[in-house]
Amino acid sequence: MAETVEVFCPHCLANYFISPERIPEAGVTTACKKCSKSFTMIRASGDPVKDRANRQQGFVVVQEKKRRSPGQDTNGYSTRETSQKQSALSGLFKKKIFRLGLCASAAVLVVAVGIFILWKSSVHGRFEADLRNALAQASNSRFEFKLAEIKFSAFGGLTREKGCLYGLALSDRQTREILYYADKVHFQIEPSKKQFVTEPFTLRVNASNSKILLNGCILEAEGTDGWNAVLKAKEATAELEGMEVLTGQGLEFKLGFHGADWSADPRFVLGDAQLSLKVKLVESLSGNVTNDVDILFTLKNALFPKQGDGAQAGAVNSRETLNSKWAQSKAIASIDRCSFKILGSAVKLSGKLEFRNPSDESEMVLSFNAKDFSRIMKFIHRMNKDTFDRIVATLVDLDEQSVSLYAQDTDSLDLNLSYKTSRITVNEKELKPIT
Repeated sequence: MAETVEVFCPHCLANYFISPERIPEAGVTTACKKCSKSFTMIRASGDPVKDRANRQQGFVVVQEKKRRSPGQDTNGYSTRETSQKQSALSGLFKKKIFRLGLCASAAVLVVAVGIFILWKSSVHGRFEADLRNALAQASNSRFEFKLAEIKFSAFGGLTREKGCLYGLALSDRQTREILYYADKVHFQIEPSKKQFVTEPFTLRVNASNSKILLNGCILEAEGTDGWNAVLKAKEATAELEGMEVLTGQGLEFKLGFHGADWSADPRFVLGDAQLSLKVKLVESLSGNVTNDVDILFTLKNALFPKQGDGAQAGAVNSRETLNSKWAQSKAIASIDRCSFKILGSAVKLSGKLEFRNPSDESEMVLSFNAKDFSRIMKFIHRMNKDTFDRIVATLVDLDEQSVSLYAQDTDSLDLNLSYKTSRITVNEKELKPIT
C-alpha cells in the first residue's frame, strides 16, 4: 500500500491525505470539498529553488516521505549497531562496580546538596538576625522600626543571596502612626563583599500632615570600611497639608559612617559621618519650585551611643551627648556645601560649628546668600505663614540694631554670622541677643 501524506487546501486549510505517486508530473487540479475552491497539487521535484517558485505561484507542493532502507532505525542507525549499543549499555548496568560507583555518586550528591542547604540557611539566619538587630538599635523610645517578614530565594547562587523584605516600616510610638512604609523590597546581598542592593520599590512617607510617595527607589549599602548607604528615587510626589502638590525628580540621599569604639567611654563609638542630598528638580502645579539641590553635611570626631544589652551599654542621654561628650571629643559639624535654586533664585549656605565645654565656649560661623530674595519670601508666605512672619520679625529686629541684611536695590540678602565666646556678630557688627 502506497504511503500517504497530509496536504491542506490553501483557501480554507481543510486537510486531505493523498499518495504522491498518484500525482502526475504536470500536476493535478482539484476542487476542495469544504470551500469548493480549486487548487493545484504538484509533486515535489527535489530542487528547493523550483519547489519554492511553485509555492509562490500558489501551487501545493506534495513532498514524499523519506524512506528508510531495510535494517535502519528511525535515527538512521543500522539495527545491528543499535542492538550492539543496547547490549553494551545493559552489560554496563549489570556490572557491580558500576552500580556501586553510581550509588556512591548519588550519596555524595545528596550530602553536597544537604551541606549547601544548611550553609544557605545559616547565611540567611545570620543576615536576618543582623538586620533585625540593626533595626532594633536604630529604634528609640519615640520611634520604632518594624519588619513583618523576610524571605529568601532558594536559588540565589553561591556568592549572592536574593530575598524580599515584607512590611518594612518606621512608626511613632506616641501617635501610633506609620511614618515610613515599604510593602515589598526585593534585594540581593553578597556576604563576602558585605554589599546590599535592592530592586526598585515604592516608599510611602506620612509626616507633618504631608504625604509623600517615592517611586523607583533603589537602596545600596556596603560595610567593608565602616558603612555607607545610598537611597535613590526616580520620582517623588508630595501632598502638603492636603493642598499643594509637589513633584520631584532625581533624588539621591547618601549616609556614611567610619569609626571605632571610644576608649574614654565604652558606651560610645567615635567616628566621622557624612550626609548628602541631591535633587534634580522639584515642581508644583504653578511651575518650577527648586532645582539643582546639592547639600553635603559632615561630622568629625562625633560620638554616637551604642545600643545594646547589659550594663556596659547603659542609658545615654542625647542632651548629655551634645553638651559634654561631643565637647570632649572636639566634634566639628560642617555644612561643606549647600546650593540650590528656588523659583529661579540662587541660594548658597555654608557653616561650621565646633563643640566646646562648657557649651558657651562653642564656636560657630554661618554664611547665607540669596539672590531675588522677594521671590523666595512670596513662596514661603504661600507655603507657611508662620515661618514668613518669623523671618520678617527677625529682619526688622536686626534693622533696628543697624544691621541690614537685605539690599532692596539688588533684591539680595547676605548674612555672615559668627558666634564666639557668647558673642554674636552679624555682618561684622556685634549684637545683643535677639528676643
